[in-house]
Amino acid sequence: MRVFGLLVLALLCVAVRAWEKLDHEIFELYDNVKRNEVTSDWYELLGIEPKASVDDISRAYRQLSKKYHPDKLRRLTTAQNTKETKRFQRLSLVVNILRDKESRKRYNFFRKNGVPAWRGTAYLYRRWRPGFAIVVCGLFVFAACVQYLFHVLSYWRAQQRIRDIEEYDKSVGGKVKVK
Repeated sequence: MRVFGLLVLALLCVAVRAWEKLDHEIFELYDNVKRNEVTSDWYELLGIEPKASVDDISRAYRQLSKKYHPDKLRRLTTAQNTKETKRFQRLSLVVNILRDKESRKRYNFFRKNGVPAWRGTAYLYRRWRPGFAIVVCGLFVFAACVQYLFHVLSYWRAQQRIRDIEEYDKSVGGKVKVK
């Protein structure tokens, strides 16, 4: 039984470290592209095929950078310029991931199998960090739940002691005196 427990614990320890930093970067960029662009497929965003070489990726990036580079957008209003600048930043990040062999391999894996819905607590914590008041309220709720649990366990143990004393009293013929 202990060996089985240790095996399960070892498997859980491996599962805890499921996503690497690169995976989190891909998840964050994927969400950003999906939220702000027409397509969530990075190859389609660059207008290239998935089997494209690094030179093809660079060529497509150069063409898009002529269109979206912040220096080329001075004629736009501030709001439009900000939007297009963010698009250029997204394109730069996409191209950097697709140029790197390992990063591209990871992106292709998630492209083929789908981006997971649960990406780990570290990913979620980076996106939303609770304020001081929420943390304090959470700690109070946790402490209240623990206190309630101990109260219930204490009550259960007191009831068990009473039953034990009553059983002992019956076994000795009612001669137990309780002060």
